Amino acid sequence: MNRLFSTFNKVPVTITNNAWKKMDSILKNTDSYCFLFSATGGGCNGFNYNLQSINKNKFDEIKYTSLIENNNVKFIIDPMSEFLLIGTTIDYINEDYSKNIFESKFIFTPLKEFATTCGCGVSFSPKN
Repeated sequence: MNRLFSTFNKVPVTITNNAWKKMDSILKNTDSYCFLFSATGGGCNGFNYNLQSINKNKFDEIKYTSLIENNNVKFIIDPMSEFLLIGTTIDYINEDYSKNIFESKFIFTPLKEFATTCGCGVSFSPKN
């Protein structure tokens, strides 16, 4: 891949206020400690976004390089996936039948310079 990481001067991922609020709500209602963001092989474009809540023990086991915090919510990026996820925006939308949104979910949008995505919103392909 021809990415120039040394010239990329943004945080690795962008998280909207709606996504932070939903993650905060999830952490308050579960035994989870923080969120782990990673990429897994598969999907119609080669990779899938994977956002999962994890407990404190799992958090302590991960040798992360990127930790993003907002109030009491911790968010880490899997170090093996980070180069694939740079520039991704994470949002959360609530169902709204009047706008033809029939489910509440996290939405992942890659930076167009780095990746393309398909209509499903959970699969992406890095650009060369």
